[in-house]
Amino acid sequence: MFGAWQAGAWRALAPRFAPELVVGASIGSLNGYAIAGGCTPDELARFWLQPETGRLRYLPKNIRALMSHFSPRVEFAAVLTDLTRMRPEIFRGAQITWKHLAASCALPGVLPQRRIGGRWYSDGGLLNPLPVWAAVELGATRIVALHALPRIPAAWLAHLARGFQRACGHHPPLAAGVELLVIQTEGALGSLADSIRWKRANVERWMEQGFRAAENISLPDCFLHSN
Repeated sequence: MFGAWQAGAWRALAPRFAPELVVGASIGSLNGYAIAGGCTPDELARFWLQPETGRLRYLPKNIRALMSHFSPRVEFAAVLTDLTRMRPEIFRGAQITWKHLAASCALPGVLPQRRIGGRWYSDGGLLNPLPVWAAVELGATRIVALHALPRIPAAWLAHLARGFQRACGHHPPLAAGVELLVIQTEGALGSLADSIRWKRANVERWMEQGFRAAENISLPDCFLHSN
């Protein structure tokens, strides 16, 4: 549900920033797919304000509906985690089906892991919640990154996540010459329960927080609309 924060940030960025490449991991793969498909800020907000969006069993249905309304107008890529090899993998363009987006959101222990092409895939943010490295690998040199999870909401889970990231995380250094602007939340957005349970008041608050986080960000001229 913390993806609602990204929707609010997109409302602030959309009037002045037109990405040529969108890369998403975890819930960012759904928001990213919609944004790459020309989804307006109002349309994305309506998606998050629907109670069905927060019903985990409806995820495949919601993804199919999203893909029926939008198809990428700019290059789009999703990051998934290959569970067998425990490493991230990038899928792009025509490779991407609803199963790829569902796998990228497949939080272990909460949502079903997905079998694609004979391999099992899990949450794309498992090894790195902010897929800047993937954008760089695909040729990006100027990146605006939206980080909805700079802090894990539960202390016990944060401790486990830090250990897992040390052992298996994927954090290559930023390549020379890449300009990176990270917009992120101020601490955790809510509890662990909040992250998987739809509540309109939370969604509205998170979208407003995302908007505020992005509205006053000074974007270098090279990031702005040419017109």
